[in-house]
Amino acid sequence: MIEGYVTDISPGTQEYAVTARFPNGVPAVSDSSQGEMMKYVYAQFARPSDITGVEVAINVVDANGNYREIGRTTSSSDGFYSLSWTPDIPGEYKVYADFEGSASYFGSHAETVFEVEPAAATPVPTEALVLQSTVDMYFIPAVAGIIIAIAVVGAMMLIAIKRRP
Repeated sequence: MIEGYVTDISPGTQEYAVTARFPNGVPAVSDSSQGEMMKYVYAQFARPSDITGVEVAINVVDANGNYREIGRTTSSSDGFYSLSWTPDIPGEYKVYADFEGSASYFGSHAETVFEVEPAAATPVPTEALVLQSTVDMYFIPAVAGIIIAIAVVGAMMLIAIKRRP
């Protein structure tokens, strides 16, 4: 998950009255939301419910040195943006979040880096161990042994009977 904030850092946002209400910064919003947002920030009007954020392009330089855009997302009314993305190769990635600017704001960017470890090798399937039941392990051999013992005793008795005059 790639995430961050797009905030307004103009001089007016540094006043105590504003920083006290927006300790994480005043969110950057779309041009169409500017009027209502400024009333909320500076004139203490009610917070508008239909504020839209700004578009953020997410780019990476992958482990092979390729620069590419991996997606675009729009920030929330609090300035927060996020993009879920799965890297396609292992190695170091440099991430660049770019806000291209608007009629109300200059452009800005932020960067970070992360490392993707190679995927663990898939284990080779092994044969499932076949478990024998107690009946198979003890009862059947015991019954077979008893039958064989009876047969041996019977054979010995026949031999003994035939030898007697």
